[in-house]
Amino acid sequence: MMVRLIDEIYGRESEEIRRVLKANFTEGALTELCGEEHAVLYVVEVEGRVVAFLYGWFFRYVLTIYWIYSLREFRGKGVVRDLLNHAETELRAKGCWKLEMYAYAENNRFLDFCAKLGFTKGVLIEKSMFGFKIQNIFKVLEEPDAEKRETRIKIVGEAGQGVKLLSYTLAQILSQLGREVSLSLAYDASVRGGTISADLIYSIQAIENPVIDEADVLIKFTRTRDWFPAKTLVIDESMCREASVSCSLQSNKGTMYGFEDVAVSLFGSKIYINMIALGRILRHIGINILLLNIKDILPERAIEKNLEAIKYGFSYRDDV
Repeated sequence: MMVRLIDEIYGRESEEIRRVLKANFTEGALTELCGEEHAVLYVVEVEGRVVAFLYGWFFRYVLTIYWIYSLREFRGKGVVRDLLNHAETELRAKGCWKLEMYAYAENNRFLDFCAKLGFTKGVLIEKSMFGFKIQNIFKVLEEPDAEKRETRIKIVGEAGQGVKLLSYTLAQILSQLGREVSLSLAYDASVRGGTISADLIYSIQAIENPVIDEADVLIKFTRTRDWFPAKTLVIDESMCREASVSCSLQSNKGTMYGFEDVAVSLFGSKIYINMIALGRILRHIGINILLLNIKDILPERAIEKNLEAIKYGFSYRDDV
């Protein structure tokens, strides 16, 4: 069904673009995605046959719909409307306050259909990774409180690990997607080898307090005895080979990911740890790197290798 969907929606684009899209949404890739914590999948079956589906990412009380589709013979029968209503009902019970999609901007028929379902146009992305325009559309289910409006990301590393570039690039990406963004950096007293931390907050409204007291996501690249409260911890597993206070940091959930090992083994240097981590962060918070032309954001030096590192961290595929 994914092959049919991509061929239909992106029929105006080149075969190369459709090939890459299909590579990122093979049966194996979708199975892997659906196994992740924030993945959401709803299907409609008729006599044992899947005739429509919705796949998305539910993170921080917002559902980002990646794909919603029905077979042609079931269109005009309310299948997609019923599917969306069912998803809304279930996710409202989990605190969801907004649904959003990033749609192919040339697909006016789909955008008009979504308007009838209550979606409003948001930011227009002028240039995606493939060069075409992407239109954000959203539907507010209820007014969010301050806790739901903001997402707080704290990144802790050492000088030379690229924390500054990582945080600036992430801030630019979020800004292009129409978010209000606050970014502050803090350095310890050491000139060389000292700790650097970034507090990044993004929101749908102006940010009143740029200081993070508790992070929604904490990324650590360095051993430290400093404890910081976080709901989710993403930690470089290479730090856990020896006894380390950082490996027992308190958080509700944790993900181990070997940023440094991968940077050295696949990209030849640990300087790419930050871009691998950026790809992983984008995937974790539900931002598809296909939406943006990240090349326009990255510094020119080593741009191709940095882009490949981001793709690797995101689990992006250039081919089947």
